[in-house]
Amino acid sequence: MTELGLDAAGPWQDEEFVRGWVEADTIAGLLAFPRAVSAALVKQDRPQANKIVDIGSGTGEFLAVFLDEFPDARGVWTDASEAMLDIARTRLAEYGDRVEYQLVDMTDLAHANLPRDIDVVLTSRAAHHLDRPALFDFYREAGERLASGGWLVNLDHIGPRDDTWNQRLRTVRKRFQPQGKTSKPHHHNYPLTGVADHFDALTAAGLTDHEIAWRGLITCLFMARKN
Repeated sequence: MTELGLDAAGPWQDEEFVRGWVEADTIAGLLAFPRAVSAALVKQDRPQANKIVDIGSGTGEFLAVFLDEFPDARGVWTDASEAMLDIARTRLAEYGDRVEYQLVDMTDLAHANLPRDIDVVLTSRAAHHLDRPALFDFYREAGERLASGGWLVNLDHIGPRDDTWNQRLRTVRKRFQPQGKTSKPHHHNYPLTGVADHFDALTAAGLTDHEIAWRGLITCLFMARKN
């Protein structure tokens, strides 16, 4: 595991921390719409997608959306957290042998045992742990595993261009978040990478057919199709 991977994954090795974070995750319900949008957009373009890999999958919610949208597809759940693996196995149990589970460091996909010619690479609320160089590496390594015409889908938090807008958007977001427990602090790569960083990294990876398909305050749905 890389040094950045160790920093990002550290707290997620603690079972108590992970369960506390899952219980305090008040934003999960707000992401149901963009997840459904991403699956619909991919299905419109690639209705026979059958190989889906979720990087930093956590509880497996995003992967489940795609497995429902593509009932003949098989998925690969990956995360650096063994504690999350236990939760995901329970969450995804209904899909049986359609799901394979792997412990993977997203900062070192080159050494992960992932398939090639993937139809869809998903990731959600994970890439904001990466700095700009690591984001470039992640998109490049993920893009190399995509089939021609395959999709990279990233639903994640971004850093606005200046601190004033960052504070405005974060403050307003609190009004629309369900109130619940507060999770313990964990590693973030501040300042978070912004929209320009993502577009630059996608372009450098050769994924020039890209767009923000949805945005809600500081959360963006980046989608890119491999030419």
